[in-house]
Amino acid sequence: MTNIAQGQTLEIGPHRARFEPPDVIRVRWQGSMNADVFDTLFQWSDELLGGARHFVISDMTHLDTVSPSARKAAATDPRSPRIAGIAIVGASAHMRALMGLFLKALELMYGEGTFRRAFFDSEDEALAWVNAQRAELGPASQAGSERARFAPTSG
Repeated sequence: MTNIAQGQTLEIGPHRARFEPPDVIRVRWQGSMNADVFDTLFQWSDELLGGARHFVISDMTHLDTVSPSARKAAATDPRSPRIAGIAIVGASAHMRALMGLFLKALELMYGEGTFRRAFFDSEDEALAWVNAQRAELGPASQAGSERARFAPTSG
């Protein structure tokens, strides 16, 4: 980890995350993703946001693989429901299919759902979607422990 005291950026091996106030975490994946990455990312987001609801813009343009342990860790971590929405950018057709299955597993695991999701070709489109979701859901500070409904959207 780097700059965690400043609460702005995180490096987890080849992966990079950046916090953008008030409630967006941008992640650029590079190469392979494993279970330790998710735990580190969740710990960091807890330090920044104190467990508040937030959005993730996940750039998968350079993501090669997601290990089974990473999928399991993300699906079973009790912090996953804190994510109000995830905008996935640059995912290949294979990664879109894999993420679709993963997100469906989360929906089954958490019943009423945890977060909205959509796929995009650019980060600008993803950010516009996040802003629209935030406007619909209200500020994170007003959301308390409410969960956003799973609401896949096109993108």
